[in-house]
Formats: sequence, C-alpha cells, structure tokens
Amino acid sequence: MPLMTPTFATQARANAWANELLYAELTKLSPEQFAQPFGVNFGSILGLANHTILADQAWLQRLSGEGQPVTPDTFAAATDFAALRMMREAEDARIVAFADNLDPARLGEVLHYANLKGEPRSEPFALCLAHFFNHQTFHRGQMHALLGVLGFSPPDLDLIFYLAAQRASAS
Repeated sequence: MPLMTPTFATQARANAWANELLYAELTKLSPEQFAQPFGVNFGSILGLANHTILADQAWLQRLSGEGQPVTPDTFAAATDFAALRMMREAEDARIVAFADNLDPARLGEVLHYANLKGEPRSEPFALCLAHFFNHQTFHRGQMHALLGVLGFSPPDLDLIFYLAAQRASAS
C-alpha cells in the first residue's frame, strides 16, 4: 500500500489545479448567475461550492484528527465569490499539506468518525481518502456542467489533463 501515498499526493495537487481552473471560470459569472437556482443538489453553483468546502473541512478533520469536527451548523458559508475563493485556496493548501505528510501506515487503518448527522461510522481509511477526492471531483463536475448551461466553455479538469500539464511545464 505505500504506493498509494504518492497517488493521493498527486490527487491533492490535481485537485488544487482543477479548482484553480474552475474558479478562474467562475470569475466570469455575475453574482446573479453564481447564485442562480438550478435543479441540482445544494441549489446553485454557490451552494455546490460551499458544500464542497464544508465536506472537505469535515473530511480533513476526520482524516487528520486535527481541529474540531465541522458540521453544517458550525460551517461559515461564503456569500460572495471573493470569500469563497479564499476559502477554496486555503482548503486546497491544507489538503496538499495533509497528503504530502500522510503516513503510509494510516492507509491500512480503519477510520472511526461521525457523519454530518452525528451518526458513528467506520470505514477503511484508504477508501475514505479516495472518497474525499472523488466527492470533490463529483461536485466540481456539476459546477463545470452548470457553467456550460450558462453558456461558458470551461477547460477540461480531468486528472489526465493535470498530468499532461505537469509534463508540459516540466519540459
């Protein structure tokens, strides 16, 4: 399992890269478009973005054991794009630092935590970490699609494009 640690570190960096590209596209939205209701979970691009940060904070606390548990009641949702972007950048930096310092032995552990409803859960740590990145990818994809609905053409954000971008910048 030690090979999983570099994979998660790569996912953390790819995650930050994809968020940077996505948020560059989100700057093109008017405040009305940003908060426009759609028939999606969390209602709008703003709602999806806040939910993603809330979930990242909750999962990072569970995975790292640092800080107080985050819940929908304790999460301070951003109401404007500038605040949201600052929160996203800060969270992405925390995620990269966590992944860079992850002890490979943790990947074989079971993670015991409470979900956002306070219900106790136990799952393999490595699968929770995989879920952590998958969850953000899922909601980022929703925001990406909604940008298309609003008439924008955001760039591809897939992991494979991150890898290509890294090779291109290294040469």
